[in-house]
Amino acid sequence: MTESTEPLSKVMFGGSAVIHRQAERRPFMVVFFKSELPREAYVEYLGRLSYVYEAIEDADEALRDDPVVGRMYSPELHRRDAIDRDMTFFAGPNWRDGINVSPATQAYVDRIQTVEKEFRPGFVPHQWLRYLGNVLAQPVLQRILTKAYGLEDAGMDFVRYPQVGDPRAYLGSYHERMNSMPLDEAARQAVVDEANRAWALQIAFTDELAADFGIVGPGEEETEKFLQGLAADHP
Repeated sequence: MTESTEPLSKVMFGGSAVIHRQAERRPFMVVFFKSELPREAYVEYLGRLSYVYEAIEDADEALRDDPVVGRMYSPELHRRDAIDRDMTFFAGPNWRDGINVSPATQAYVDRIQTVEKEFRPGFVPHQWLRYLGNVLAQPVLQRILTKAYGLEDAGMDFVRYPQVGDPRAYLGSYHERMNSMPLDEAARQAVVDEANRAWALQIAFTDELAADFGIVGPGEEETEKFLQGLAADHP
């Protein structure tokens, strides 16, 4: 194995920074961050995400004994039950009957299932993208949901991680596990490439929702000003 001087976590974060920034500025996400997303759009978003999280968590379980990726096993992050509780609150116990497994959702699920079978380290950027930012942003996300939908307790389990005591410390330990994976340079680059693919899937996923619900975000200048303010709450 070729040794690298830079931790994989930094290589992956830096190597996907451009598309990461683009993903956060897509209309659907900006309107969500502004607490202006219609309730029905948020419910559909969460319902479609349930299939994505199921794919990630099925892969996490399937790979838990893998000699390379098994160290990333993180059941404390799993969202399946939290989403079910929130969706039951929003849409009743038969909520799945009303959720559309859309083309973008299916493409996202298919890709996660593919890397599980064909390039197991490629599972890690999907896990990282879907969980770690939300772990750190729990207070911000809870304020967004409270402002948008008047939630106080019920309906917010998705943005709570009660099994993570100190989010910053957890992020550090997660990155340590990631950085300890024995990967050669080709595999490390493939992980970075998969991170970019994961962000592209996220963009397609939210753009599809924006189209389905007629969501149009603010202009570029307003978006940047707003996100700068939001970042101040989420250093």
